[in-house]
Amino acid sequence: MVKVLFEGSIFLHQNIGGVSKYIIKLNDNLKGNNINSKIYCPLTINNFLKKNKNNEIFYFKFKKIPRFFRRIFFTINNILTIFYISYYKPDILHFSYYNDFLAKYLKVPYILTVYDLIHEKEKYEKNFFDKKRSIENAKHIICISKKTRKDLIRLYKVNKKKISVIYLGTDQTKTKLNKKIKKKKFILYVGSRHRYKNFNNFIKAYSKSKYLKDNYKILCFGGGDFKYKEIELFENLNIQDNISLKQGDDLDLKRLYRNASIFVTVSTSEGFGLTPFEAISSGCPVVCSNIEVFKENLKGCSYFVNPVNINDIKFGIENVLKNKIKKQKLINNGFKLIKNFTWDITASKTSEIYRKTFK
Repeated sequence: MVKVLFEGSIFLHQNIGGVSKYIIKLNDNLKGNNINSKIYCPLTINNFLKKNKNNEIFYFKFKKIPRFFRRIFFTINNILTIFYISYYKPDILHFSYYNDFLAKYLKVPYILTVYDLIHEKEKYEKNFFDKKRSIENAKHIICISKKTRKDLIRLYKVNKKKISVIYLGTDQTKTKLNKKIKKKKFILYVGSRHRYKNFNNFIKAYSKSKYLKDNYKILCFGGGDFKYKEIELFENLNIQDNISLKQGDDLDLKRLYRNASIFVTVSTSEGFGLTPFEAISSGCPVVCSNIEVFKENLKGCSYFVNPVNINDIKFGIENVLKNKIKKQKLINNGFKLIKNFTWDITASKTSEIYRKTFK
């Protein structure tokens, strides 16, 4: 049996999010593939890690990293991880995120998952994590979409033979195709609202539609409290009474997906985009951007809109909500599609990579 250790950078980097959820789900589903795996993150801020699970190890949990202590916390985690590697003696490490510190000192081969190259494409300021060394020293790289693989080859000149595409999974609900779910009159938006997530264009599109404002509210889930500039925008558009924010856990989110009239995401870039799959698996119709990665995976079960065209976003949301036949077709197609995106499939394909790497 191959022993795999997930180093825990992502669990000190984010309290919730798609990347940490992926590592948790992958770790849990590897059991059925003859892989002995553990997550190791001595210091964490993550809400997904559970103390009573024997395949998840952490010592101290914080609400957030104290100011000015970020680099110190990551250094402590890295040093303790090196000691734990010498004790546990894994056959393979799987980096949960980019870790250039460990990449310098490891003798154990490691697998790296590359989620997206948005930071490079959007030319954001220098990242805390040095991707280059982690990518160059990896024994094998997993990309979560063909689009991410294409970007990785173009931007980092990685040999395509070193890369495998393995899609993320999503939790499979027990909702049946013919089961009627009473939908509530709200439009659901999930997660971060910053930068490439293009939240402001969605809000502006909603504000231009009398039909949407008269019949539907917007509910944002997660992503942190509304910032002052966001509240100012809502007030300027006169929709402050039509928009609300809710925080919660995965169970709360699943209920919202099931009850929402529609789910909207108009990102200008994504590595995979887990939230539309979560919506689809809960029987929630999806309106999303016509970006390459969504068209790669969501064709036929989402209504595509141009994310930089506010009128197109407005028309797309109205069109789905007003057309019951179109809406039901999206839902039915979604249930068929989602069977190909399970965590079991993700774990099975990843375990094949581990075995090839360990040979």
